[in-house]
Amino acid sequence: MSFKINKKLYCPLCKRTRVAKFWAMPGYKLARCSSCGMVWDPFPPVNAFSRYDRNYFINENPKGGYANYFEGMKINKKTFYQRLLRIEKRIGGKGRLLDVGCALGDCLSEAKILGWTDVVGLEVSSFAFQFAKRRGLKVKLGTLSKTFFKPNTFDAVLYQDVVEHIKDPLNELIKVKKVLKPRGLVFLVTPDIEGLWSKLLGRFWYHYKPGEHLNYFSQKTIKSVLKKSGFVNIKTQETFHVLSVEYVLNRLRFYSPSFFGFLIKLAKKIGISNLAFRGYIGEFEAWAQKPD
Repeated sequence: MSFKINKKLYCPLCKRTRVAKFWAMPGYKLARCSSCGMVWDPFPPVNAFSRYDRNYFINENPKGGYANYFEGMKINKKTFYQRLLRIEKRIGGKGRLLDVGCALGDCLSEAKILGWTDVVGLEVSSFAFQFAKRRGLKVKLGTLSKTFFKPNTFDAVLYQDVVEHIKDPLNELIKVKKVLKPRGLVFLVTPDIEGLWSKLLGRFWYHYKPGEHLNYFSQKTIKSVLKKSGFVNIKTQETFHVLSVEYVLNRLRFYSPSFFGFLIKLAKKIGISNLAFRGYIGEFEAWAQKPD
């Protein structure tokens, strides 16, 4: 991969212009910074958030959005429950929590059950916002940059499978630091562009999502963006999800629709479709604190 100076194209992380474009998969070109290693989509859609309508949460696409978010809600809450316990342990208790990109509110619901004192969600999808609101959850419609929260408000801010959808992650995390209390925690989960699954699958990597994922982080680049945003005590590690047999088979339909579609029907027939287990699907989690 050869790098060149491109004054019209600069890295969203380090702002330098020595980059290389490459084909991540047929018809999908990405850019990689030679200075910091950041990977991003140099041709993002004009209004990326417009895609997060009802069809994003209920569709037959095994790769983009959610094949059926409702069917996965019972499984999703187990992942959120485990994450919330780890967050609680790190901050030393339950406090005020903001879940950015809260979708239908599963994590918010689990946080309320666990006894967090104040739980707020932020969501760009009008469909998901209305759904979460009907569940009796405290949720706001919009982005962090266009929603007012007082400085030093939250003990924890969560970005679960969200930061890769944001065009300017550095500016976003600077705003996160403002709304966190001193020593407050930001928690992120995102696909690992340098992870094992990315390297093994290459252009078939599940997390390559044109028009949806605007940035692709490694553990190195997420540490860098958190440091540049002013955070300290930064840590990263590979993360697990609680998955069901049906969820995994549905995602595998991307590679062979007929075969894995048959396996989904078979799993339902023999009663193992909802069998749950921990799985590592090529993502990592990152933790960082706002300084005193």
